[in-house]
Amino acid sequence: MFKLTMASVGFFVLVGTGVSAETETACERVDGAIKIYEIGENPVKDTEGNAGDACKELPDNYKINIFRFGLCTASPYNATNNLDSCSFLVNSDTGVSHEIAYPAKADVTTNSKMAIGSYDHMVLVLENKLGIKHTEEFDTAIYGATGSGKKCWTIDSTTAYAGQRSGVLQASPSTPAMDCGDTPAPAYSYEIFDSMGEGGDSPVFKAEDGGGFEVAGGTMRAKLLKSNLTTATNFEDADRMLVAMQLKSSKTISESTTGFEIRFKMTDSVSVDLAYDEGADRLYAVKNGADPFQIDLIVK
Repeated sequence: MFKLTMASVGFFVLVGTGVSAETETACERVDGAIKIYEIGENPVKDTEGNAGDACKELPDNYKINIFRFGLCTASPYNATNNLDSCSFLVNSDTGVSHEIAYPAKADVTTNSKMAIGSYDHMVLVLENKLGIKHTEEFDTAIYGATGSGKKCWTIDSTTAYAGQRSGVLQASPSTPAMDCGDTPAPAYSYEIFDSMGEGGDSPVFKAEDGGGFEVAGGTMRAKLLKSNLTTATNFEDADRMLVAMQLKSSKTISESTTGFEIRFKMTDSVSVDLAYDEGADRLYAVKNGADPFQIDLIVK
């Protein structure tokens, strides 16, 4: 049985996390701490000088649950989500949980073996509930769920990307999904991708991304699925996410193939979201948004 090595290397953000004024890159820092420019609506600036209320950072821990991972001879991004042309390293209806902790590597025992051949597409089906465990430091004390301080961290909670999923926390200054103080005690906070579109006052459900992204290995697209792998139809029935990539260069599996390495880019794969409470004149750390990612497979 092959070992699938999950390497915490670089990654491209597929969608943002739906905040009002999100910056584009990591935030500016002073002596390692995120710089707070004002206690107001746009308290931070990114490394390109854009002001906003969120920072794209490197998470301490990232957790995913994989149902399918493999290579295909035809596009898995199709009207019926047909995966018949695909050969899998991971093929599980219950899922294979994996935790990524930068910069460590960890092996996942695969439950399937890919057939010999040449493949020009890659596919990943994972749970659309992505986990982040993270601690962040600021140069100014801000507020969280129970306290205030320069250090803020994720707490046991579940939010939704578009904010339209029932039974989840609506992260805000009154109900943060982070806490702040002097002694961090981080726990996993999860974000469910209930839509590929924005939420807000007039939310519209979108199961598919806007048209694909050009990344180093090829063109990547993503789609929300139900648990039976048909396309999701509303905010509530989205249960899994299909990520498909048309490869620029085919990958060949042969008799001499000894193993595989799947690479993630953790840079920018968490959005640390802040929110200003005007009435109390307080700045809150409200959540960490887990951004989905590009994927690459190294055939050894």
